[in-house]
Parts: sequence; structure tokens; C-alpha cells
Amino acid sequence: MKFDARVVGLPNHLAMAKSHLPKQDYAMELAKMQAAEKRLSEKLPKQKREVADFFKRKLDCISHFQCDRFDFLAPLFQFATFVDGTTPEEVIRENAWTGSLNIVLLGTADSMIVPFDFPVPLEVKIDGRAHPYMLCSGVRMKSELNTLDEYVAVEHTLGVRQLDAFVSLSREAMAKFEKAEGVGRRFWAKWGVMALRGLVERALKNRVPVILDPSFGDVPASV
Repeated sequence: MKFDARVVGLPNHLAMAKSHLPKQDYAMELAKMQAAEKRLSEKLPKQKREVADFFKRKLDCISHFQCDRFDFLAPLFQFATFVDGTTPEEVIRENAWTGSLNIVLLGTADSMIVPFDFPVPLEVKIDGRAHPYMLCSGVRMKSELNTLDEYVAVEHTLGVRQLDAFVSLSREAMAKFEKAEGVGRRFWAKWGVMALRGLVERALKNRVPVILDPSFGDVPASV
């Protein structure tokens, strides 16, 4: 499976899901979004109107990052927790502290980054599904990424602060980067910071989500 993350309005995302996924998978995608809206409204009752508008906001995909590595963000999770003296597993299973909670709890399954401010990511339970759907705060994640950048120094070492809006990395391309730069603890963590920051900042600016879902790897980002 591919790592796939896109910045897009939720109605547009659901339209693409309906066009390209089997009926059962589309029904689950719709159920996820409905449950996510309910959970976010419960968490932020004073922003209920803003939440409703967010889920109705239409916008074609304005940013898409994809690569042929399902666990693309795993090195970032490991580095972020290493800085705090823990591990992703300890954070998830034992509630160990990390300053990168919204980053780490994204996980490698499907999740969504939303343009609202809350400290602890929200678990969304969905009927017919064993594991929860994660909602993470884009506001907090932007801050977490900037803090980690103090360790990995993206712009200083790579010459750019974030990636272009549309990026697709093959395994061959990634291998070339690894060969050119050498692979240490920070290498793919640095790429994770760079990729996520561009997605998150575009999403915050346009008040739409970042949708991460490896099952959308073969679904086009736009019509």
C-alpha cells in the first residue's frame, strides 16, 4: 500500500470516494465522516457552527503527497518520541508523555488532521469497525512540526522549507535520496516534517482537512 495524504474539501473527498470505491467501502467512508463530525461537535460545542461549515466546505484537492512506502511517517514518530525519551508504542499503549502527541497518534492507518485547536487527538468510534478513526489538531501539529524542525533543520540541510503542493515519490526516487544524503536517525523524520508541514499549512489556510488514508493510494486526487 502507498502512503497517501491529500488536502481537500470533505464533500469533494466523498464524491471521489463514491466514484472510485466499492459501495461498501464508500458507505464506511461516509460513516467515518458523519461520526467525525459528531465527535468534533461534542468536543467543541462553542464551535458547532464552524464544525458544520467545515464538513460542508467544498474545495478541489489543492495538495497531494504520495509515496511508495506505507510506513513513510514511522521514522518521524520514532524520532519525535526519541527526543522525548520514549517510543511510539509507549505513547500509544501506556500514555507516555510526548510533545508531539498529534503527530504520533496519526498512526499508519487512516486519520484526519482538522483546522481546530484541541490538545489531545480524538478517537472516533465507528460501528462495524474494530479500530477508531483518529482526528488530530492541525493547529497543534503545526507547532509540533516547527519544534521538531529545530532538531532536523529541514531548510538548512535540504534548501527548502516544505515540498511542492503535489508530490509523488517512487521507491527508486527515495533510494536516490537515501544514497545521496545517507540514512541516519533524522533522514526520513526530516522528510516527514517537510511533507506534513506543507499539507498542514495549506489545510489551515483553506479551512479544510488533511486526509491520510493508504486505501486511497489508487484513487485520483481530482477528477
